[in-house]
Amino acid sequence: MPSVVVYVWQNREGSGDPDVEVRIPASMAKWVPRMMKFIPKKTMEANWGEQVDFDAMFEDIVKLVNEAVEGGPSELLTVKTKDAYIKVVVEK
Repeated sequence: MPSVVVYVWQNREGSGDPDVEVRIPASMAKWVPRMMKFIPKKTMEANWGEQVDFDAMFEDIVKLVNEAVEGGPSELLTVKTKDAYIKVVVEK
């Protein structure tokens, strides 16, 4: 079964074994956007603003997660900061 995996290195290069590895089964990853609907509206507005169409945002996130998982192994996101390197991938 495919998984969404988050790797975190405490170095800027992302070299060596990751310091943190989080595996989320694809079946659970598909539920994450739906679970976001339980976040209080005031909290979401404080983070994203009042003008955001949250229903449309959730639908888009669900589509993106489904497409990523069904598309097979791929890199979804890479983040480099001054202290860390983070990679989110879909693996089989």
